[in-house]
Amino acid sequence: MADNEFPVPDWPGKAAGDVGHDRIAAVLVMDIQRAPDWANTVLSHLRNVQEGVEDHWEMAMNAYILKAGRKTSAIEPVYAEADEAVVTVQTGDLILALEAWVALLSDKPD
Repeated sequence: MADNEFPVPDWPGKAAGDVGHDRIAAVLVMDIQRAPDWANTVLSHLRNVQEGVEDHWEMAMNAYILKAGRKTSAIEPVYAEADEAVVTVQTGDLILALEAWVALLSDKPD
């Protein structure tokens, strides 16, 4: 990936046209952006919730509020004016997407 190119979200099991997967992709682009350290922080919290180390985790980001649960996580818009619905996704899908995003961000030519 060249420095001026913005990566395209993709991960194992990503389904085109799936509302939840589209919302996960939007979170990656608008909220995580090109920040691997932030992606790893979010990933750490999600794993902790999935494994039961944390009960839940919630964070308002640039465009979305992520409310992580053990099995499912809700992604809702920060701004009501956006007229977007709350979307519930599998926490495991969100983790897979973040892992792939971190790997993509780390894949820079020497």
